[in-house]
Order: sequence, then C-alpha cells, then structure tokens
Amino acid sequence: MTKELYYEDPYLKEATAKVLQIKENALLLNQTIFYPTGGGQPHDTGTINGVKVLDVYKDEEENIWHVVENPEMFRVGDEVELKLDWDRRYKLMRIHTAMHLLDHILYEVLGKGTWEPHGSGMNPEKGRYDIRYPENINQHKEKIIELFNRYVDEGGEVKVWWEGKKRLTQIRDFEILPCGGTHVKDIKEIGHLKKLKRSSIGKGAQRIEIWLE
Repeated sequence: MTKELYYEDPYLKEATAKVLQIKENALLLNQTIFYPTGGGQPHDTGTINGVKVLDVYKDEEENIWHVVENPEMFRVGDEVELKLDWDRRYKLMRIHTAMHLLDHILYEVLGKGTWEPHGSGMNPEKGRYDIRYPENINQHKEKIIELFNRYVDEGGEVKVWWEGKKRLTQIRDFEILPCGGTHVKDIKEIGHLKKLKRSSIGKGAQRIEIWLE
C-alpha cells in the first residue's frame, strides 16, 4: 500500500519516492504527496521527474496509481522526485474546509432537523453543496454569507484525527464529520465568501455553489 504523505502533512509540496510497479500509463509508488480522487475532492496534479501527472486514483486494494504523460520515461525501482501543483491543491484545501464550515452554518441558520445533505463536490474555483430543504434558501443568503465571513475573521483550528480506519475532521468545537480530504490548518486561511448562488435541481433538492475571494 502506498504511504499517504498528504495525510501526514497536507502542506508538503515535494518529496521523493520509489517506483514499485508500472501498469500501462500509471505508476505505483511506495509513497506519495498526490491526493487521489475521492470524497468529492479531485485528484492532485503536478510532476514526477518533470513528467506531468494527469490522474491519481485508488484501486480496490487501496493502492494509489499515478497516470503520467510519458510512462516510458520510468522503470521499476527508479527513485523519483514528486512536485505538487501547490496552487491548485491549496485552492482545493481552502474550498474543502469552506464546505465543512458551510455545513455547520446551515445548521445554525436553518436549524437542525430541517434539512439534509444531498451531495457535494468541488473544483479549484468553487464548491457545490446539494441539500433537501422545503423553502428557498435565498431568504437566508445574506445571513449565511455574514456568518461565514465572521467565523473566517475569528479563525479557528481545523482538527483532523483517526479513530481506527475512520478519519474525522472538526472545525473549532463544531460538528465532528468523517472526511478523507485535505484541509487548511485554520479557517482564517479559507478567505471570505465572495459569492453564493442557489439553484433548484428538482425532487425537492437545491444546489448551493460558493466562490471564495
């Protein structure tokens, strides 16, 4: 199994690794800083020995494969240098933590038991949160933005820990949520919420999209 350096230090931008196996256009390494697609968070990009990383994914055995542009450049046993596209990763870390903060704020503004999550996703530019809620959430839009930005200004530690094989995340003393993604250390790093857009996606669900400054 590949050692997941991105869990040990999500701010790690470079590392060395050893090629254990090559399968078509993908490399299996003994350790990696590249986060694989999962939990609503897209895979990282960057380079291995200067060769572009196009995709990163986990197989059924929890091995992490790195799809590269020129697999013929590598041999099993090679010691390689990993370099992360840090700008992209950091945007994803900020967005991902912002989604957790939004989850808590919805509990505060809408009330517990009045809504339920219906899916989420993100890219480096925005986050998406789908919920089931009987009323149009636009009536609470300004309150959500105001509270979000106030919490960001106040700051608060993002705590991440393992309980067995379950990885848990908590902002300040808010709800504890299971999460396998990467996060910033303090919610001050998120930055202010620049824009919030609501749309209906049918069957009683509505979509909330957020953009950060």
